[in-house]
Amino acid sequence: MNEENRKFEVLRVSILSHCSFACVYCAPKNKPDQTNFFPKVNYLSPELLESKIIALQPHIQIKEVHLTGGEPTLHNNLIPLIKKLKDLSIREIAITSNGFFEDGLIHEMKLAGLTRMNFSLDSFSQIGFEKLSDRKLPVERLFQRILEAKNIGLEVKVNCTVLRGYNDSEILDLLGWSGENGIPIRFLEFMKMGPLQEEHSDCFYSAEEIRETIRLKYNFSPHLTASDSTATYHITDNGYLFGIIANHTEPFCDGCNRLRMDSLGRIYGCLSDQTSFDIPSETSEVAMVLKQAMDTKKKKFTGSGLSMKYIGG
Repeated sequence: MNEENRKFEVLRVSILSHCSFACVYCAPKNKPDQTNFFPKVNYLSPELLESKIIALQPHIQIKEVHLTGGEPTLHNNLIPLIKKLKDLSIREIAITSNGFFEDGLIHEMKLAGLTRMNFSLDSFSQIGFEKLSDRKLPVERLFQRILEAKNIGLEVKVNCTVLRGYNDSEILDLLGWSGENGIPIRFLEFMKMGPLQEEHSDCFYSAEEIRETIRLKYNFSPHLTASDSTATYHITDNGYLFGIIANHTEPFCDGCNRLRMDSLGRIYGCLSDQTSFDIPSETSEVAMVLKQAMDTKKKKFTGSGLSMKYIGG
């Protein structure tokens, strides 16, 4: 994408600064969170989200709003948030979740206007799941939630952050399960974010290593990938679709069309820059702030000290 033609089209909103998991790549127990400019737990209200989007809409064409966290299903006003987005004529409304939430919520979200669910699926085994999430919960429940969302008619994807020594041996199992169920899976390189920004290399497993692992069992070829996609997609000879999101070794920053908002309603132009901006109430000033946010975008992903639980993915 030409530098002059870059524009914001996708708004990723971290609707609360809290998660029920303590995943090793986001909130490891032995590395306390050093971020001190967020309340311990903050919830973005439907009214604040609505006012911020109304301020943005005259300046950018928002084709998708993606709700993240933290764990967004913990938000006490999640359904009203989704309804607000639908009322604001947002065509694509997505959410990323760890899958552990109350029965019936998927149906409620779909009725409110949700169109897609992304699930974090980092392990195929119970032992691996507990090791990665630091939670003793049944991984089978996560598999059931993923299939429930698919069966109810939502578009579904699963994401797996690959860490050496944790789940790199489970790549083939995860691809096999997702492929057999007709669900695209995306394998993510471990990103230099938050508490592990400076101690990232020991667990890092590259995109090429992921492909080499998949080649042990499957032949695959490139699959059509949108120019603004964060993933590069491939399809196996037996029809299993998978993507690889390689922020570090195969950066895609020049095609990034994402604007991020935290649970305080402040916006960020780049995942590699902690600079945030308030959206002014004066319409004439919004364009200037958006330009400032765009100017923070990097040409290459460098990571940030900001934890993913505050800004989402």
